[in-house]
Amino acid sequence: MILIQPNQEFQDNVIKYNRIDSLLAFGLFCIMCILYAILAVLESRYPVIEESRLAGSGINIFMIISTILLVKVRKEKFSSIGLYSGKWKQSCLIGLILALILFFNNCLLHIISGADFIEIKDITKLVIYFLTVALCEEIVFRGYIGTRLYGLIKNQYLVIMITGILFITMHFPYRMIAYRMTIVDLTINNIGWILDLFLTHIVLSLIYMKTNSLYGSIIPHWMSNLAYSLVAR
Repeated sequence: MILIQPNQEFQDNVIKYNRIDSLLAFGLFCIMCILYAILAVLESRYPVIEESRLAGSGINIFMIISTILLVKVRKEKFSSIGLYSGKWKQSCLIGLILALILFFNNCLLHIISGADFIEIKDITKLVIYFLTVALCEEIVFRGYIGTRLYGLIKNQYLVIMITGILFITMHFPYRMIAYRMTIVDLTINNIGWILDLFLTHIVLSLIYMKTNSLYGSIIPHWMSNLAYSLVAR
């Protein structure tokens, strides 16, 4: 299908990967799950950690640096994770348009309906925090895992599916601990959230595959999370 026909540069990159790259991708996924589980434990015991967002930002930055180090150790280019390459102008334009739509839907629509903005003092903190979230999740999942899995799996549809499942699964340890829910309860009571995560993954993956640039995925990811949090609930 033309809609999901990858950019040629993207295709040239993914055919280079092998089983070692795929195993490293799974290792990165496991580390991220463990760190978020630890974060949930700390936040549940010390509310100030959650309020400051510093620990969460620190973990996100650590994952970004770890991914970049893996790229360097494997003697790969930053273009292999969608940075400094591809049709970046087209990617940014698509990302900005999608970000505006998400900002209206997740924030302005609620404000128009009578909701209030959060306190101004919290906005800067959230802008920075959700930027680290978007950078981390896009670089790790769409940029690294979603490309290195081609070292084991040659079918792009299956790679997208598995990466999406891993993306959803990554959120579970944190939420299970933070909300004190079993995996069954979390799944049953959050079907809409799970489907939304998977659909988001599909859309952001397509933007990356079509442009070989991660910026069009980072921008709407950042704006979607931020816009939702700007509204007092």
